[in-house]
Amino acid sequence: MKLKLNVYPVIPHLEQEIARIFQKAVDSRAKVLEIAYGESSDSVKKRILNFLNKKEIRRLYSRLEKTDKGWGRIYVHFRWKS
Repeated sequence: MKLKLNVYPVIPHLEQEIARIFQKAVDSRAKVLEIAYGESSDSVKKRILNFLNKKEIRRLYSRLEKTDKGWGRIYVHFRWKS
């Protein structure tokens, strides 16, 4: 299962929306969470990465994949134990 959150145009309560979709990914045991921030400024990307690098969030996923070419996206990959 793959979940997607589009934060372009920038939403004012970005952290709450990321927390909501992240919890949904954990509950449904999604394989990938895609966060699309589009052509937003670097501050939006930094806000997303700062949230994902919090200690309690970081231990829930296995790796991040960042793309910057064109439409910016961050892929959060999960590895669930059976």
